[in-house]
Amino acid sequence: MSVDRQISQVEDWDELVRDGLDVVVDPFVLRVGQLFLEGATRNEAEDELRWAAIESDLGALVAFFDLVVMRRQFPAFNYGDTFDRDMEGDALGELVNAGDDQNDKVLVHVDVEYHPYHEAKGAALAALGEQMASGPFVSREVASDILAATSAVRYEWAPGLELLDAEFRDDAERQVARFLLGQLVFSAYAQQTGAPHVLAPRRSRLVAAVGLGNPRADESAESAIFDELRRRSKDAGAEWRIAEEPWRPSFLPLLVHRARDRRYKTGPDALLMDAKSIRESRAMDRYRQISRQLATSDADQAKLGDELRGAANDVARALDASVDVLTVLKDFVVDAVPASGGKAAGAVAGGLAGGPVGAALGASGGLIAERALRRTQTRLFGLVLDGLTTRRARKLLTRAVLSEFALRDRLAGELRIIWETPRAGARFSSGR
Repeated sequence: MSVDRQISQVEDWDELVRDGLDVVVDPFVLRVGQLFLEGATRNEAEDELRWAAIESDLGALVAFFDLVVMRRQFPAFNYGDTFDRDMEGDALGELVNAGDDQNDKVLVHVDVEYHPYHEAKGAALAALGEQMASGPFVSREVASDILAATSAVRYEWAPGLELLDAEFRDDAERQVARFLLGQLVFSAYAQQTGAPHVLAPRRSRLVAAVGLGNPRADESAESAIFDELRRRSKDAGAEWRIAEEPWRPSFLPLLVHRARDRRYKTGPDALLMDAKSIRESRAMDRYRQISRQLATSDADQAKLGDELRGAANDVARALDASVDVLTVLKDFVVDAVPASGGKAAGAVAGGLAGGPVGAALGASGGLIAERALRRTQTRLFGLVLDGLTTRRARKLLTRAVLSEFALRDRLAGELRIIWETPRAGARFSSGR
């Protein structure tokens, strides 16, 4: 896989931000986007597996197309290590950057080199190990959701658990732990850039449920999870907050509507080209500028929020689309701003400490326990890792405005038709 940028020292994180690559995307969002853009293979068994992975996480597909439209560029960190490690070439980059000037790609591959990666991983492992004595915090239900999510998209990243490996009872526990460690590492990247760590709805629930010690992470538990996040934010002090972002447009329903107007004669690549066309509009350019101001400035947040709502309305008008059609996802930013720069050490105000998705893997009783989980947690684990430079620790959690069932009911049938339509110039094969 070709690499566009490298992180070898602290200053390289700053350079990413200066160049507008100030977002850390959950690799699951990129994976679902890749599965969709590749289209069907005409291998029936393979296609059923691939479509099931897409359909089970349509919120991630919505988030993927939103990234294409709403950002000039976005980075993929070590994507080849997370998925398709044995594949040659750059399947994701070739799909997303098709037709782009190679000096102005939409998707930019970033390689975090040995030293900064192991610094991030060391902080993550330390956070996990520090809380081992706290007992289990992942219920069987949440663990099952994690295992199902990783299996569906063929999550292949298996970072070594090193000395912690012996604490787990079986491979299922290790797989859950590796997923959590991966989330920790990506949050470490976000912490060092000050960029938001962007998660789609399903992953937002999983990560928040683990961080809160919630026993469930299915859709029915979503409201309770976000209510608890709000409650803890009120008790955590001025350096930590959760805020609902102003409404933002989501573009997949509109793209599907346009494909319907073409009588579904074009495949998934046509949706991508439409998305890139929308991103070039003046209305989108203004929306991007205000959105970045809101994310990077603490000055007059209320005023900027009003301006962003106005800019979103302008986007809807420019696309001749109703606000209802474009309102699919709702964003919540979980934000920790350190009192001073430099290395994070210990808890920030309000008792916030630990790793991005929790740090209580539970040597006592194993990772997954039958007995009731601890209900006395007063901290949200998962925002700040000790020992790493902290500019700002931010998670952009997402909720689907529609239920997952309603989202599938609204989009899945038409998306499958598009997905099964050959891409321009594509030839089907028996597999990848």
